[in-house]
Amino acid sequence: MFTQATFPLSDANTALGARFRVGTLIRGGGQGVVYRGSRTSTPDGRQVGDDCAIKYYFDSSQDERVEREIRALEGFRHPNLANIVEHGHITLSGESVRYVAWEYIDGDPLDARVRAGPVAARTVACVGRDVARAIDHIWSKRIVHRDVAPKNMMLRRGDLEAVLIDLGIARHLSESPLTAPGLTWGTYGYLSPEQCRAEPNLSCHSDVFSLGVSLQEALVGRHPTRGDQQILITTPPKTSDLVPSSPAALAEVVDLMLSLRAPFRPLPAALVIRFADLAASL
Repeated sequence: MFTQATFPLSDANTALGARFRVGTLIRGGGQGVVYRGSRTSTPDGRQVGDDCAIKYYFDSSQDERVEREIRALEGFRHPNLANIVEHGHITLSGESVRYVAWEYIDGDPLDARVRAGPVAARTVACVGRDVARAIDHIWSKRIVHRDVAPKNMMLRRGDLEAVLIDLGIARHLSESPLTAPGLTWGTYGYLSPEQCRAEPNLSCHSDVFSLGVSLQEALVGRHPTRGDQQILITTPPKTSDLVPSSPAALAEVVDLMLSLRAPFRPLPAALVIRFADLAASL
């Protein structure tokens, strides 16, 4: 299996028939590597000019999760989700390697912005509006993202639009689960109470909770509980206590998203309306 250090990028470009021009590394890890690039033509020879992010997958044990993500995203396009440009397999050093090219999002992940300090309230409202739109859209297909966190939210240039990325560990309610009973997936520090309990029948309410934590983090400029998951699922802090200067209406809706009981959290569609109004008024 390849690693980031051993991945033969030039061979990958050759295998793609020089249809892609690959630039700088965006992200690397145990599952694969992501590069910024552009696509000059489609596999059937049609000329295009797509800016994209190209991911090469190393970990074949996750093939079924990747396939589900691809099937889900091929079924719809949405301005607040990363859309697939092309996908397939190439052979490198005798190994079959899955690649997926995504629409390139010109901006920064929200976690990078938070590391620089608190994010403006209007921008936070825009992130809430757009990520809630994405959650609502995938829930219409009965898909729960399960990893809504600042690292998986891209803030476009201008700070007024956001995109939810990476459905790699999403739960597809219409398909048999890939996670063993009693286990859960997601990022520690953003899990909803029901996700922590490894409940099998998650809903969009779980993603709403994770989005609420992420918005609090953006307002504060650090994780609201400094990463303590137990505090989040027992006594989540109030936004107005963390950021007394935050607009009261914004703090109120974020706190509702952190309700410990899932049915008491707002539905994503209702959040879209509330955050849109806030973004327009701030």
